[in-house]
Parts: sequence; structure tokens; C-alpha cells
Amino acid sequence: MKAWLSLVLLAAAAPAVAGKPLTPKALAELVQCASFERYQALQPALLDVVFDKGPAWIRKNEKASSLGVYVYDLRQPIRVFGVEAKQLALHQVFVSVPLPAGWKLADAAAKLQLKRAPVKAAEQHYRFVGGDGPMLSAYEMPSNPMAALLGAPQGEPLRYLGCSYNGASEETFLSVAAQADEMMQKARGDMERMLRDVAKPSEDQ
Repeated sequence: MKAWLSLVLLAAAAPAVAGKPLTPKALAELVQCASFERYQALQPALLDVVFDKGPAWIRKNEKASSLGVYVYDLRQPIRVFGVEAKQLALHQVFVSVPLPAGWKLADAAAKLQLKRAPVKAAEQHYRFVGGDGPMLSAYEMPSNPMAALLGAPQGEPLRYLGCSYNGASEETFLSVAAQADEMMQKARGDMERMLRDVAKPSEDQ
């Protein structure tokens, strides 16, 4: 649940207002980048989903979920970006659906007028809605984050299309994105050093 700490903190800091019910229509609006206000109003309902207390038409798919990414089957499909979606993916402050079948990330970028983010390790396209966000994004994530960190072989990346309600400006996003590859290399080096240290024979032996 660590990936949802930011959502929990935002909900705790938000004004005390009655949460809105999470309907298929409301969920579709969130995936397609509704306003921050709409997202805030639906935060309690999203938290219910995360803690397995959501509506009956949303059910967690344990097999499809991975570290920090929670995938849900939608018994009532939603229509987003002109196509029907039968699954939902929640992670950090992203509300997304799997990339539609037959689409490439570049296809989504062309259809939705997204720009390529300056990250080499993982493909991501983005567009800030209304200038200050939220941020529409077509992106990929490693299917095995630990293998990716170690530079080990892994399966096909997970590809999603949806919205980030992070609240950061485009300038801040680009600044962080520009450092992402360097940060990944540093984290990989730190992990490799730690594993080497663990593998060293103890001086007491």
C-alpha cells in the first residue's frame, strides 16, 4: 500500500466534504483527466476500492496486479478515449486503464496529441490538461520492478493510458523526468554494491 501513501495524505489534508459515489461514468471521467476538484471529491471512493471496499462492479484482479500497481476487473465496462475498457489500474496518483488492444504508445500519443517525455529507460508520452494539469499520459512500467532495477531480463513492460493527479507543474515534471535515467542507474549501482557486500564471506569465518 506504500504506493498509495500520497493519495491517503491528500485525502487526509482535503476539506471535510462528502465523497461522491464511484459510478462507471465518474470513473471514465477520472481516467480521461477530470479536474483536480473532481478527483478530490472521488478520493474516498477510490480509497474504498484500494482497501477492497469498493462497489460490487469493481473487483481486484490479484493475478494481473504487481508491485505497487493494483489492477481491477470492471463488471460494468467503461468507455474511454473512444474504446471500451474492462480493467482499471491504480498506482500512486494515476488512474489508468491498460493500453487498448492493438494500440502502441505512439498511437495513443498521436490520437491524444501527447508529447514524448525525456526518459530513455521507459517510454512515456504526456500532455498537461488546461495548462496546469492534471496530466494525461500513455506510459509503460516494468513488469518486474526488481529485475528492472538489477538490469536483469524481464517480460514485456506493462502499458497504460490514463491520468496523473500528482499536482506538479509541467516544469517540475520535466525536471524530474530528465533525471530519471540517472536516478535509475544510481539505484542499480547501489543495489549491486549491496548484493556484493552480502555475498562477501564474513571476516569471522
